Amino acid sequence: MPIMDGLDLTRRALAINPGMKVILVSSHNDFEYVREGIKLGVVDYILKHTLEPEELLEIVRKCKETLEEERRMRSRLNGADREKAALLRKRYEGELKLHLIQRTERLPAGEYPAWLDDAYIALHIKLNRISAIEEQHGYLYKSVLLEQFADALYAEVPEGIAVQTAENELFFLMPGPKDNSGPQAGPPMAERLRGLKGLLELDGGTSVTFGYAEGRGADEIRAVFVRSQEASDRGFFEGSGIFAYDASAAIRREGKHLPTMYQTAAAAGDERVGELLEEWRADWSQGGRSPIALKEEASRVLSLMFKRHVDPYALVDCFDRLFKTETLDEQCETLKLSIAELRKARLESFDAQGTGHPIDKALDYIRAHYLETLTLQQVADFVHVSKNYFSILFKKVTGQNFIDYVITLRIQKAKELLAGTELKVYEVAEQSGFNDVKYFSKLFKKMTGHSPVDYREWHPHRTTGGGTLKGESAP
Repeated sequence: MPIMDGLDLTRRALAINPGMKVILVSSHNDFEYVREGIKLGVVDYILKHTLEPEELLEIVRKCKETLEEERRMRSRLNGADREKAALLRKRYEGELKLHLIQRTERLPAGEYPAWLDDAYIALHIKLNRISAIEEQHGYLYKSVLLEQFADALYAEVPEGIAVQTAENELFFLMPGPKDNSGPQAGPPMAERLRGLKGLLELDGGTSVTFGYAEGRGADEIRAVFVRSQEASDRGFFEGSGIFAYDASAAIRREGKHLPTMYQTAAAAGDERVGELLEEWRADWSQGGRSPIALKEEASRVLSLMFKRHVDPYALVDCFDRLFKTETLDEQCETLKLSIAELRKARLESFDAQGTGHPIDKALDYIRAHYLETLTLQQVADFVHVSKNYFSILFKKVTGQNFIDYVITLRIQKAKELLAGTELKVYEVAEQSGFNDVKYFSKLFKKMTGHSPVDYREWHPHRTTGGGTLKGESAP
């Protein structure tokens, strides 16, 4: 070894990786050399002229066992650290929720991360395509997605705090950007947020809108929450994207009011109503009013037109769809469709108690096909009713949305399979009508309070015995 001897190599290698196991194989039968090697922490010292292959192999095996035991020990210690960090995070989340709903005037001293005393970013995340998500996966899926998003954010920013603030919204606090001049410099904030947005959209298979604002100090949290929400509202006018808080964009102004415009031209025909709606849309296309206020105006027009002429359930369903619109253009289009549908609904009126009601026929069809791919449109076509009016009728008669009713049947089937068969969880998911076992497991736990594995192990009706789940009683 022309540059360094074995001891020098050992010193340098252990400085780089202190967990390394070193075996010295040497021709030197020198006590001082051996002692120096032991001081450095070598595992063993073997003389070449007495070396036997079996002896070396045994020493290597012992090194391997030692390394594995150390890895297990680190894993146990890391597990304890993770558990402690998870408990601390839950406390932070709880305190933040109470603070945001104004149950506490300020965060208690010592009950929040120290980085909140410095600059931080407040990120308001909105799920997009809500109606499509609910129609395809059911109401609970939004909550599953937001929990998945929180996990993904924590994986990228472990020190952050995430709380769900609405059925389709997540609020995330994270440390502000580091000084970009030092060795620990991070990427620019815009680049970092683009990365987080892309990560969530890839992980959840859906689109999200980001609004963010900068804050400093825990006392600013409620104010910065409002600012981040106002920033995300810009997506209503500009489409999905990443929006920084802009004080000038938050300024409210006076403009055209759709109910007043409609009442002024109440006797006008459909063509004139369409023209009024376009004037109103153009006036607000650059913002200047909150999305919720514009949705209330659109709903008010529907009420003026139809409240005395259609089934209230149909009108309420149209209100619901208007409030779920995510852009001004989408809202105007939904309002036009709602007007046409409510006019048609006068002709498609059914007595819910009468014989031959389309929902009775639909329920029979659903029970026969719920394990297959089943859509609202498919069932509406089967009973010869328009899709949206069928949705209204279905909820009125059953008390549930169509997809939630189907999911309830599938979860009941999954319970039967888990309790009465030895099928694997992914097989239970497939045979219950779920294509994604991860989604099935999360949804099953949300609806039953127990994971599929726990339900199978402890369900009181299993013939192999078992305990009783919390919330259930033994027969």
